This record gives sequence, C-alpha cells and structure tokens, in this order.
Amino acid sequence: TGVPSCHRCPLVSPRCPSYVEGIVALFYAEDQEVAEDEELQEWVGEIFTYGVLGNEKSGRGHRG
Repeated sequence: TGVPSCHRCPLVSPRCPSYVEGIVALFYAEDQEVAEDEELQEWVGEIFTYGVLGNEKSGRGHRG
C-alpha cells in the first residue's frame, strides 16, 4: 500500500500526530473515507496495540 509503516514514525516523536494527519490527508478527503478503510483501521489498531499497549513507556499499561 501507499501508507507508510508505523515503524517509520516513532510514537515518542512530538511530530508524529501531524505526520500521520498529513499522510492521511493525502489519501482521504473526508473523515468517513478514513473510517471505512479497513486496511487503515488495522494499521491504527497495530499502532495502538504494539506502540501504546505494548510499550511500558506509553503510560497506558503494558500487555505482555
């Protein structure tokens, strides 16, 4: 796909949210399109599962 891997945008970077917003805006004109894209939603789920829940430093609890 044309969506970059989450591994290229460290979640610890304060610029990550604007980076992700910029990439998403290149591919989707409306919020509804984002919500309906199953592949994108899986990518977001991976970021949350492995980058937030799987990272003790995130402050969101560690699943291990």
